[in-house]
Amino acid sequence: MSRLPHVCGLCLLLRFWQLLALAPFRLGGTGQRWVTLIALLRLLLLTALAPLVLWKSAAMYEATNVRHSTAFKIIALATMTGDVCIALALLASHLLHRRELGHLVNDLARLHRRTRLSWWSTLFLWLKLLLSTYDLLCSVPFLKGAGARLPWSQLVAYGVQLYFQHVASVYGNGVFGGTLLMLECYAHLEREEPNLAGLLKKEASWWRLTRRFVKVFQLGIFLLVLGSFVNIMVNIYAFMSYYVSLHGVPLTISNNCLVLAIQLFAVILAAHFCQLKSATLRTTCLQLQYVPEGLTQEQAMASTPFPLLSPTGNAKFRILGVFILDNSFWLFLVSYAMNFIVVILQTSFEHINHGEI
Repeated sequence: MSRLPHVCGLCLLLRFWQLLALAPFRLGGTGQRWVTLIALLRLLLLTALAPLVLWKSAAMYEATNVRHSTAFKIIALATMTGDVCIALALLASHLLHRRELGHLVNDLARLHRRTRLSWWSTLFLWLKLLLSTYDLLCSVPFLKGAGARLPWSQLVAYGVQLYFQHVASVYGNGVFGGTLLMLECYAHLEREEPNLAGLLKKEASWWRLTRRFVKVFQLGIFLLVLGSFVNIMVNIYAFMSYYVSLHGVPLTISNNCLVLAIQLFAVILAAHFCQLKSATLRTTCLQLQYVPEGLTQEQAMASTPFPLLSPTGNAKFRILGVFILDNSFWLFLVSYAMNFIVVILQTSFEHINHGEI
């Protein structure tokens, strides 16, 4: 019974990946050519439809009875364009590296069958899944209010746009779930009896798995972080512009900004904790000073061809050599956002003093 919640969560994520073509393969290796062909045709179709979808989605604001400013329309179009480009890049990257991705997902699936998530990890996983579902359901009020006035072509374009938007969200949930699984493996080793040889072997195994995880997903993580942060910035700009001009609080914009910030912070925090657990395991291995069987401490320390065995290395979520996912990177993003808010407020209040708003 205790296995049911997190099994459903991670398995549900894998099913969503397969449904959205983020996992263009089948576990077990059967029927791979057909799955790859279908994923390729879907990618080509979505790429061809992307300009039409953006055109129709942008035209929706003209069909509603709400008067939007030019800046708001530009921000909305830029956000939609970013979501489309990121989604297509993720689908193309996974299709191009489907074999490496398939091997990694198979290894994570086998690891998941041997390792149970804790209740805390299960809770965080389901909270993130529910948060993404809430983000998707935020479009329901718009469809109820303006759906009757929109032609069917714009409604279809809006549905495809929601697909593009949800691809990045489901991808982020998959990265978050995989990171939680690796984090649970490190925590599980801490609770085991310290078998020195086995500890070093597992340390090397987890380090290789973490390196493969980062290597396969680093482009997607980079696009996810960049896209989420840019969306947060443009939402903050729209929020401040709306507040200064109308002196109100736009609930939809603020909710969207908050959801994006929480989802981005969840991925960074999980990666940070995974790196901390890896460093702790490495420190434990070094403190134990493992000596190979059959050698005394004096023989191992002497000039012999049998040196002391040492851990492999610290796991780092280094993304494309540009940044590392940790708390310092999150603080950098927060400080940059705060500077951005201050500049917007100074400019807006200066316009108010000059009577331009």
